[in-house]
Amino acid sequence: MKSNKITTIFSKGLLIIGLLAITTSCSKDNLDLEPKTNWSVEDFYKNESDINAALAGIHATISSGNTFGNSLPQMSTGTDESYKLKSWNENYATGINAHNPSSGPIKKLFQSLYGGINNCNNFIKYIDPANFEDQAVYNNYLGEARFLRGFMYYHLTAWFNEVPLRLEPTEDQSSNHKAPAPVQAIYEQIIADLTFAANNLYSSFDAKYVIGHSNSMAAHAMLAKVYLKAAGYPLQATEINGKNPYQAAKDHCAIIMNDGKHNLNGSYKDVFLNYIQNRYDLSETLFEIGYQNGTALGINVGGRIGYVNGLFYGINGSKVGLPSSSPEITPSPLHETIYEVDDKRKTWNSPAYGGNLNKWNPNGIVSTKTPLQWGYTPGKFRRWDAAYPDDLAKTNAQLNPIITLESPEPVHQSITGINFPLLRFSDVLLMFAEATNELSGPTAEAVNAIDLVRIRAGLGNLATANPPAILGKDAFFKEITDERLRELCFEGHRKHDLIRWGLLEEKLQVLHQSIIYEPGYAGSQAFRFRAYTNFDASKHLSLPYPEQEVLINNLLDQKTGW
Repeated sequence: MKSNKITTIFSKGLLIIGLLAITTSCSKDNLDLEPKTNWSVEDFYKNESDINAALAGIHATISSGNTFGNSLPQMSTGTDESYKLKSWNENYATGINAHNPSSGPIKKLFQSLYGGINNCNNFIKYIDPANFEDQAVYNNYLGEARFLRGFMYYHLTAWFNEVPLRLEPTEDQSSNHKAPAPVQAIYEQIIADLTFAANNLYSSFDAKYVIGHSNSMAAHAMLAKVYLKAAGYPLQATEINGKNPYQAAKDHCAIIMNDGKHNLNGSYKDVFLNYIQNRYDLSETLFEIGYQNGTALGINVGGRIGYVNGLFYGINGSKVGLPSSSPEITPSPLHETIYEVDDKRKTWNSPAYGGNLNKWNPNGIVSTKTPLQWGYTPGKFRRWDAAYPDDLAKTNAQLNPIITLESPEPVHQSITGINFPLLRFSDVLLMFAEATNELSGPTAEAVNAIDLVRIRAGLGNLATANPPAILGKDAFFKEITDERLRELCFEGHRKHDLIRWGLLEEKLQVLHQSIIYEPGYAGSQAFRFRAYTNFDASKHLSLPYPEQEVLINNLLDQKTGW
């Protein structure tokens, strides 16, 4: 029977976290936490409080453990950037290409994103401009819902390619039956949603903007991503939406670069300390997921950022109040060779040390780690650090060699308040360089965009440091592929970059070679390159449809090979 009611599935805590740290602002836009359990669709979306509550529910989709809060950082492994650390389980099996249509994370990802999209569809359909005196306020709210719908469809199609394109609210069981749309149609709808958002959302520097919400420049950045995706696998379009996709990507990046308000933070380390300690740098970060508010209130709704993908901290005994970790991800040995000597990003991204706390070291100890050694883990979203990261002997001479970075304290054992970046200005610069190179080769403006990223990392201009890299389109493209790994590693970009470039299989071979030629490798460690061993190019460039979706959707046939 058709229902005219929406039953909220979000707890009060999830509403808080879904609104992405709104409570850091004293704005009247803050969420009213009065719980509601039965809301009439037709009567909802009439006032600011209800609209913000609805947006909170949509944001909760992308912050949940089924998406960016836990699953996606793990599902994105299995490239030359990183691989699954633990040999004894196949949880998040996409990282080792051992997944199947019944895999839980695939099912939950699909369901969560479509749940968020359905909430967007309700919002878009039922928000009434007649309730707003100011058309710009209405357009901003509508723009946010369309941004989030486009954002979620981008990630659906990046993972699954062709998916059903649902633009109306689900009303009854018959709504399940919808065939997958061609990827071009999906990209065009995403472009339409994001274009409206770019034209109508507030700037993040606008007086009316509330931190954590989407904004106009984030929409431009997402448009650049969509156009680059359209130019690559699987569509490989030379024109989409009436435009050359590389020119469109370049143009959207240029809008952000010429806005005058977005710049690189002078310190790469500080970029991530801001996420770890919940400080918002709106110049560097265009869009991020915020978790601080939920953990500050003691609500069990934080992410697992820094716990599953952070610096190793092995604790024998109670972990209460300590920044512990249960690492699921390890950097590939490539991180020991791909950085230039003076690149400051190396020791932050892959610091090659870990911590332990046990009866022999009751105050903790920090030890060096090498690739293939347990405890060699990413450091980008670390919950803690050595007292003196550049001097472990001095660190271990301290009363407290291990320093908690995460706030607020005391920290939760496994739930973290660490924010997760979705769009950074450095990504925009590198997309600009890539699109320009595809159009015109390594022009001065393309090289300059990379140089800005390099200089922040403590390096010199590319023309001086590596002259062959700017001698032609192919050489410059290789530099871009390496630079995106160095700059954006562990942020969920690498697998999708390699797929759209047609390089995933090649880079899995690089992963394999980097492991088997690493000192200390033995045959018993072959589990480390399961992503390479299990890879099948005919089926592993996108995910299968979840089995239960095939069963309930009469128009959704499983993909070949699954």
